[in-house]
Amino acid sequence: MTEEKQVTDIWRKYRAGVEHHRSKNLYRRDERCWHFYTGDQWWGMSQGGQELPMENIIKPILKYKIAMVATTDTTIVYSEMSENVILQEICSELSSFAKEEWERTRMDELKWKVVKAAAITGDSYVYACDTRPESSAVVQDTTPKIDVRMIDRSAVYLADEQEQDLQQQAWIIIAERLPVEVVRRQARENGLSEEQIELIVSDAETETRLNNDLNEEIKQGDGKCTCLVYFTLVDDEKGAPGEVRKMLRFGRSTEQVVYQPLQDVPGMDVYPIAQMRWEDMPNSARGVGECEPLIPNQIEINKTLARRSLIVKRYGYPTAVYDAEKIDNPAALQKVGAVVRARNLNGMPITNAVQYLEPRTTSGEGAALQQELIATTRELEGASDNATGQVDVTKTSGEAIKAARDQAAMVLNDQAAAYKSFVEQMARIWYKLWCAYSPQGMTFLYKDPAGGEGMLHAIITPQALAALDMQIKIDVSPADPYSVLSQQTSLDNALGGGHITFEEWVSVLDANSPVPAAKFRKILEERKAAQQAMAAQHAAAQGQGMTNTAGLTDAVQQAAIQAAAMQGGGANAVQSVPV
Repeated sequence: MTEEKQVTDIWRKYRAGVEHHRSKNLYRRDERCWHFYTGDQWWGMSQGGQELPMENIIKPILKYKIAMVATTDTTIVYSEMSENVILQEICSELSSFAKEEWERTRMDELKWKVVKAAAITGDSYVYACDTRPESSAVVQDTTPKIDVRMIDRSAVYLADEQEQDLQQQAWIIIAERLPVEVVRRQARENGLSEEQIELIVSDAETETRLNNDLNEEIKQGDGKCTCLVYFTLVDDEKGAPGEVRKMLRFGRSTEQVVYQPLQDVPGMDVYPIAQMRWEDMPNSARGVGECEPLIPNQIEINKTLARRSLIVKRYGYPTAVYDAEKIDNPAALQKVGAVVRARNLNGMPITNAVQYLEPRTTSGEGAALQQELIATTRELEGASDNATGQVDVTKTSGEAIKAARDQAAMVLNDQAAAYKSFVEQMARIWYKLWCAYSPQGMTFLYKDPAGGEGMLHAIITPQALAALDMQIKIDVSPADPYSVLSQQTSLDNALGGGHITFEEWVSVLDANSPVPAAKFRKILEERKAAQQAMAAQHAAAQGQGMTNTAGLTDAVQQAAIQAAAMQGGGANAVQSVPV
């Protein structure tokens, strides 16, 4: 009788989550949705040895809806609820930090993947962490080095699958596949004995991984093993008497070994995981995607197309019928321009030896059903040609197109709110990471509220930073081509109507404007520099006591005209030059 394998408590919780996923058929459903979205729509079905046709309606519908949600410029703004000048400056610094982190972590690219995964499977997750090594450098370097990673929803296991708020979960586990040698090296770095390290071995837990098969893994070294990142929120005993504070506790485990012992992160009182659910399902922590409900219609469309294709191949072309005793090379009947050898005709016409069956006419019901399914499905999903903006832009104004698309996008208000909630979760996690990894406090520069010159220093303690009574706001603005065109048209009309100057027009151009704003700004800077240079020459000449002021004025004016002309400004560029 073999000895029963001793597994960790974290692994037992993970296996309970695996059983839940299996009971919901989560692994196969997610994999099926991805296959149908990408175009592998005969996946898992017998094709009879043929390459059958298909017409993918799922992908254009989802790409339209994904774009309507993700095509937004997002800005994280931290704001203080009081009128304290110092706290407002702190929030301003936090907002600047969030902007830098957004660009450094390439969130503008990652957000498309997040929205896409949520639309296809129902929900998606992003894990944020601080990548600094655990050393004294953490105390000195008070700026978190944040890294973000997207996690498949089938790799996230929750303590309560009915609780929609992640922060109310008793624990969260993220499963990943890592090479055994990498995990053993981390175990040695964490001080585990060689006897424990020997228990870290490869396994075959690939069935729980999306689109991952044991036969597809590269056979290298000792193989791979399933590793679990475990999170839980526990009470912080260092809080004030009567104060209930939480802090994050996390560790890493394989099946038999906790290779990174559980450790606490004081000041981090939220799970570092953000979730986006495409559409809520009552009493479920998971979302509902767009792909799965469309699969039955997609299958029927593909089957109808395959039947039509098969009928056309069988009956849509003339079929040769020949007398085998009179035709020596019947294969030539299938070749263009080939010579057909006939014998024993005895003066009979060749039509007596070879005849062709005329193609049968087929009913148009199949084609009508297919087109009806496609049109009705797209219409019910709010992704018709009009809704998706497939119109002639040369015959329609940008404002009209934008108005029509905004009207069609109203059905996606829930998804837009879900994306905004996801960004707010990320902003809160980043703020908490800043609090947790600033043990010596933070120093800010702010303007003197009394109106004095220069900047003042303010040092805020970690306790005050953590207790900052603040709001997190997310500013979103459309960035689709029609919205950009509409905004640019409004600016052009204001300039043409004389309501703003050319300098003001250039100053408000966005980075995504079709106008070369950077080149215009360079021209204005060169004009300004030329004007300042001429003014300095004029002041210097006056200081030397020159008497021919009229001649000097003419010289400076002529120099200004020449300098402006070299920059393309013309004579009008010197109207404001002081003389």
